[in-house]
Amino acid sequence: MAIFQETQISLSEKVTLHFLNIENYSDDLVKLIEDEIGFIRNGPLNDEDLRDVKKRIKIWIDKKGKEERAKNGFIAEFICHLYLRYIKFEQYSLFKNLEENGPKKGFDGLYLLNNEVWIVESKSTTNNKKSHKSKINEAYKDIKTKLESSEEDKVNDPWENAKNHIQIANPNKSLSENVKKLSSDFINNRKHKIKEFNIIPCSTIYLSDNWEIIDIKDLENKFKSESKKIEAKKINIICINKKSIADFVNYINS
Repeated sequence: MAIFQETQISLSEKVTLHFLNIENYSDDLVKLIEDEIGFIRNGPLNDEDLRDVKKRIKIWIDKKGKEERAKNGFIAEFICHLYLRYIKFEQYSLFKNLEENGPKKGFDGLYLLNNEVWIVESKSTTNNKKSHKSKINEAYKDIKTKLESSEEDKVNDPWENAKNHIQIANPNKSLSENVKKLSSDFINNRKHKIKEFNIIPCSTIYLSDNWEIIDIKDLENKFKSESKKIEAKKINIICINKKSIADFVNYINS
């Protein structure tokens, strides 16, 4: 059985769907986390002991206390990074804020696949009345806003953050120059459109005692219709049914 109980569906050359189901953490999934968590957090220069990586994440989780939304979002995003690396996307961002021990600001992720740049945005919810379609739309709108904004909109430059992460996460001269230009365009109000970019919106729904696997056919049909509205160059849509954060927290505490 696949580690994420995943199904991949290609709707077109432009749109690919990924449906993941994580009820509990199998031995294979824990082993994958063990192998990847240091790189995901610190990049290829990671020489930190695994126990210290886990301890840093534990400190952040413990500080959040009863802030379940923050912890849910953090773990949902981590699983997205884990899955993308599992399917051979190349990571060019760190799973942390460079100024503090926590999630980073700007884009949730920057990746390459076959020399094409991909932008990641992760959304999650514990409201099982919410749908993957609505959460993917939320992530899509968030990415669109960031990609189409500039200094005149009085928002932070996501490209500057990405530029700094590339230097540490996985130095790549061509990518750095591309991101540097986009950052310059941002501060000089040279606008871009989402249709110029490849994007990866991610949706995680925590189902708790209402656990069920994704209805593949139903969701595929919904995205066949929904994908016609998407303006991005290419899109990988990731939908995850997850039972809870308990297995991840138990792993970090182990």
